[in-house]
Amino acid sequence: MSMEQSGGGEVAAAKRAKASDDAAGDGGEDRLSALPDDVLVLILLRLSTADAARTSFLSRRWRRVWTLLPVLQFHVALDPHILRDVLSRSEVPLRRLLVDDPDISPQSLAAWLPAAARRVSGELNVYNFVSGRRAADSEAEASQRGTFELPCFAKATSISLDLGFLGISVPPAGVFARLTDLSLSGVRFHGPGELEDAVSSRRCPCLQKLSIRNVWGLDSVTINSESLQMLDMKYLRGVQQVTVVAPALSDLSLLQCFLRDMKQPIVNISAPQLKLLTWADAYDPSSVRLGNIEHLQMFNTFFFVYGIDDSTHNHACLMLLPQFKSIDRLILSLGYLPKMDNLTYLMEDMTTLPDVTTLQLRVLAEGHAFGACSFHVLRICSGIKRLVLVLSSRWDCKEQTVCSSDCICDQPTNWKTDELLLYHLQELEIEGYRGSEHETAFVKALLNWVTVLKTMTVTFKCSVTESKAKELLQIFKSLSRPGLRMKFYIYEKFRKVPYAPEG
Repeated sequence: MSMEQSGGGEVAAAKRAKASDDAAGDGGEDRLSALPDDVLVLILLRLSTADAARTSFLSRRWRRVWTLLPVLQFHVALDPHILRDVLSRSEVPLRRLLVDDPDISPQSLAAWLPAAARRVSGELNVYNFVSGRRAADSEAEASQRGTFELPCFAKATSISLDLGFLGISVPPAGVFARLTDLSLSGVRFHGPGELEDAVSSRRCPCLQKLSIRNVWGLDSVTINSESLQMLDMKYLRGVQQVTVVAPALSDLSLLQCFLRDMKQPIVNISAPQLKLLTWADAYDPSSVRLGNIEHLQMFNTFFFVYGIDDSTHNHACLMLLPQFKSIDRLILSLGYLPKMDNLTYLMEDMTTLPDVTTLQLRVLAEGHAFGACSFHVLRICSGIKRLVLVLSSRWDCKEQTVCSSDCICDQPTNWKTDELLLYHLQELEIEGYRGSEHETAFVKALLNWVTVLKTMTVTFKCSVTESKAKELLQIFKSLSRPGLRMKFYIYEKFRKVPYAPEG
């Protein structure tokens, strides 16, 4: 008998047995309950945590079995004292504990987190998404929700907290000895200097990935870690200074930590092994020190196509790009606002780009025409060998709005008439293609600019139906040429699969 059959028929048989029987009784032989705990755990692992807990009603034999599971996931509000009792019933190490509760409070966390700290030997995930969406708009209002102390998880390897701006303080002692991944989002730090001690090599000797997003209470961030490899800092409200000393760091992201409050960035980075830098924040060469980044291979930044002339965001991008004479991969996002009344075309401010092998051009067009801005970038970056054109978000299945007929987005129009030859471009990838008039017009022009293109890969947007994909496929076939290898992909239930219809 297979495990699946055993987990179905035998559980049904057990339900027919008397609930007061331990293993056998007048209701007949209960062979399933006679199995050892480790086998029963394997059966219950095929169920959700809620369904596994319901098996405790079968008999006294089953009451404790589900508490032995190494994976527990709670997706509904649970009384914190009940959760504490559940976690305290067993000493079995937890490979994963997930709690998704819209009513999490400092008091509820204080009730069960210490019990979790004793058992979690793998992942801890705690989410408070609903409260996060209705989080207070000011720090003063958020502070009324209280503060809790995070216990030391000495055996956990991964901790992810998204808490709707609950106050948090870190334990003054203890070592997160096995922690490799730490993600903190929607938290308000109780003390301004707490984070730097908690994530130091002394307290987190194995930490490799650190993500700090949308947090309050940090006027400065100092990271000093021998093991850290990836650091992601986004929307740090009120931060005034960032210092990073991480000899193993290879991936660094800084997004709108200073830009939101229009503050002069004070940044000191010592990361000699840095390979990927994402910067979408304010930049001032007089107060930003990036140190020795001679190993940098990829730079990711953002630029508004239309805006006001003194755009701080664009100024940072324009100041940073000349810092790199050549780079293997440039990821450049071009952003549009939904409404562009009284805005100025800003692409002419971009006059130089590094020598680039691969250009990933992410166009966040919001339904606008994007030929002019893309043409401008390709004209000053014409030596690329590979182009990845990303149209909006890969996972955004909503249809884009269409701009008005008198919109200025199609200006200037020189991209439709001026000559451009991409002599070195051999690989072209297009992601998120949906076949709009603007997209088709630009792709047709792009294929006229290339001379030695060898491969072309197109991934249709996930909103594209199969019938629509067939129409788009014919358009691309009409644009093909001898020697060009074309591949197509479509999404089926959010899964990217090759698309090759019969005929």
